[in-house]
Amino acid sequence: MLAALCTRLFALDIVVPDRLRPSWNRIEAAHPVPGGIETGAIVVSDADQPGFRVAEVTTVVPVVRFWEPQPSLTREQATSGRVRVLPLAQVALPDVAVPVEGLFPGDPGYPLESLAWVGIQGDDDNLRRWFDSLPAVERPGRIRWIGAVGDVMPARGVDAALRAPEGLQSVFGDTLPLLRGVDLLLGNLEAAATARGVQGKKTYTFRFDPRAVADLASAGFAYLSLANNHTFDFGKGGFTDTLAALEKAGIATSGAGGNLQEAERPSELAARETPVRVLSFADYPVERTGFDGRVVARAAEATPGTLWLDDEGLAAAARSFDSRSFNIAMVHGGTEWSTVPTVEQRRRYLALLRAGADMVIGSHPHVLEAMEASGGKLIAYSVGNFLFPGMEGTPGGQSSVILRVGILDRRIVAVRPVAVWLDGMTVRLDPGTRTLDRLRALSRALASPAAGAPEAPPPS
Repeated sequence: MLAALCTRLFALDIVVPDRLRPSWNRIEAAHPVPGGIETGAIVVSDADQPGFRVAEVTTVVPVVRFWEPQPSLTREQATSGRVRVLPLAQVALPDVAVPVEGLFPGDPGYPLESLAWVGIQGDDDNLRRWFDSLPAVERPGRIRWIGAVGDVMPARGVDAALRAPEGLQSVFGDTLPLLRGVDLLLGNLEAAATARGVQGKKTYTFRFDPRAVADLASAGFAYLSLANNHTFDFGKGGFTDTLAALEKAGIATSGAGGNLQEAERPSELAARETPVRVLSFADYPVERTGFDGRVVARAAEATPGTLWLDDEGLAAAARSFDSRSFNIAMVHGGTEWSTVPTVEQRRRYLALLRAGADMVIGSHPHVLEAMEASGGKLIAYSVGNFLFPGMEGTPGGQSSVILRVGILDRRIVAVRPVAVWLDGMTVRLDPGTRTLDRLRALSRALASPAAGAPEAPPPS
């Protein structure tokens, strides 16, 4: 009895519950306990205690392909073995995280996070030095959400409605909390903010009261692209007025400027503490009226205009995008009223990924097109119309999404589109499933072998 007691008093005791044994094995493998410890104890716990420190954080998430439905799961469903579960660090497109109990990793109370706390007992110097050498382990940061919508066209009376009492609520309705609830909101401004200029010879020309730009800022927009086929509807004067109106309202833009140097300069923004760079490109075809944006609206050394998605534009993207930022390209291109991206459209947008973009957001077709993943990056070929009066009765022109993309450590871990319905001068959340079902079907079809595998971009 005395011999057994002496062995326990003069030997290192390691107390680990069975459920934490795998965690302790990983901790000890990374930080071996030195020999020569005469007496003491190492205690591993899943609860904080005085003098203990976190030695390992294990966070897992249920995942699905981004084109699959993503309802929130209960803890029991997520741990049932019937859904795929991955460590958070391994989540990458085309897989995306699914919420558990309505929560994502990093949210307070997320249920699939476990901590291994380590403490020591005893006065042995070697034991104390080992404990003090354990590195600080941080819990995962919170997912930051970037929101993107398609065409925002505040003419045809929308500007007056926005400036009226309760104007934001009357125009944006129940989408307003969602717009304001993301960490960074982007859109495409499909009109000139001007009261002057020469009307272009086009089928459709749009302009609106520049004072309404401030209302768009109040709705949550931090960035609006001007690299489209309507910001030159009232010539260079109307275009420069639009640039000035955005600057006055504190809304960033890029891919547009007083000259080519300005147009090539990306907007440097942030989704909370995550740096974000955005650069917009025009890539729309010549209109039936003969309006050719490459001739009329192209920025040059001493000429205001927009940046185009060609070799010059791709070179600008490669110079602009930074591995220390989350990089977004917005492109106004493709074929109007087509739900399928063209071969050339796919080629150009994938080239932007290779140039360093982490995400490409498309507009111009006026309808939803597929989303595609390549090398852990995302392309949304068209997010449709968001606010665009006059679309009543058009095939697909009233169905759209607020695309919410969750990023963590500058990588995409969640993609959650929210369906909206455009009705005249208002936009509302769409409680039906038709829009999201259609978007998922288009994206699933584009991911099939028959659609051709996209060329994966190299790591940026």
